[in-house]
Amino acid sequence: MTAGLVVKFLHVLFVATWFGGISLMAMVLRDATRSNNLDTMSHALNRAQRWNMTMFMPSAVLSLITGMYMLMQVDGEKPLWLIVKERFGSVVVLLFILFVVIYGRKALNQVQASGIESAKAQSIIKRYIMLLNISLLLMAVLIFFATVKLA
Repeated sequence: MTAGLVVKFLHVLFVATWFGGISLMAMVLRDATRSNNLDTMSHALNRAQRWNMTMFMPSAVLSLITGMYMLMQVDGEKPLWLIVKERFGSVVVLLFILFVVIYGRKALNQVQASGIESAKAQSIIKRYIMLLNISLLLMAVLIFFATVKLA
């Protein structure tokens, strides 16, 4: 088995883990907001942020690294789909790290602050869910470009 195939497998594995994890995180947070219980929302957001920092952010970075490695293996002129995947993919990973991770930490601190109302916590978590869904949409666009390989 060649190194290129191993890297491609790892790349797909990291992207799938990242995509599935964000989907799961959004569902867990959505269920927590429906509970109207501040402790449940705080616990779910704490868990989601911990998952994000320990698994999904590293998966995003590793997918970026493996993608860059595969790009360096391409000789000659790169097709459009590969250029879009390269540039847009890098931006998506960086935006994910900047917005989702940083906002998640900020949201967790706000939700865990004493005296916060349940409605305010729901609003904060719903904005976080929206960021997660936007990142899923961007990833779906990337996956589309990588699979249809537009010329």
